[in-house]
Amino acid sequence: MVSFDEATVEEGFELQGDHKLEYISDLFDRIASSYDLVNLFISLGQTTIWRLLALSFLRKYLQPSARVLDVGCGTGWVSWYLSWRYKDLNLQVEGMDCSEGMLDEARLRHPKLEFAHGDVCKLAYQDNSFDMTTTVYTLRNFPELYTGLKEMVRVTQPGGTVVILDAFPVGGVMKWLLKIWLNCIMPYLAALFIARKPYQYLANSIQSTVPASEVAQMLVQLGCEDPVVLKKYSFGAAVCLIARKKTG
Repeated sequence: MVSFDEATVEEGFELQGDHKLEYISDLFDRIASSYDLVNLFISLGQTTIWRLLALSFLRKYLQPSARVLDVGCGTGWVSWYLSWRYKDLNLQVEGMDCSEGMLDEARLRHPKLEFAHGDVCKLAYQDNSFDMTTTVYTLRNFPELYTGLKEMVRVTQPGGTVVILDAFPVGGVMKWLLKIWLNCIMPYLAALFIARKPYQYLANSIQSTVPASEVAQMLVQLGCEDPVVLKKYSFGAAVCLIARKKTG
């Protein structure tokens, strides 16, 4: 196992499997109470806008009493928002995260919702258990990306939907603007809330995430319909992928 103190930021991003799980769990345990505020600053408020844009128009993918699994739920905002936004559908939303610290925050903030500790690469659910699985700003933290996506598809029922929202690498002028912001300006602002190392991991991981097109290809390989819907925000700095699991 590898704790957050035992690896550099660069080494931490390269970790896989149980070592990555331990590293990420330790990291988020440490910053759970301030994570949402730091995330807001890092993105200049864009993360909230992207979440609202991506999650507010999912009604056509949901049925009354649909079961929804929110993978990497963190402090529970997405789980809460889905329950609130579609309250007329009486959704059964469950949040899951690898960080006990984040889950403590989620349970404190949203005591009426259900949250569970777990590993996206070893989801403790039967096949076809959920009508929708979601994950928001978490792909770079998966112990193994392909395995995590495979598990999300596995627990989604045929005809169900996998929804992924994340920040992805951008090109051109936006690439350099993002690089300057994350590496030259934000370290000083983030230092007001968290230690430098956790911020460095978050900033570096945003710039190193697998492109959205590759994630879409993986979902198709894992049994989702082609094409996967890609909705881009802020010139592609964030992308929402919506994939239907095949029924055949």
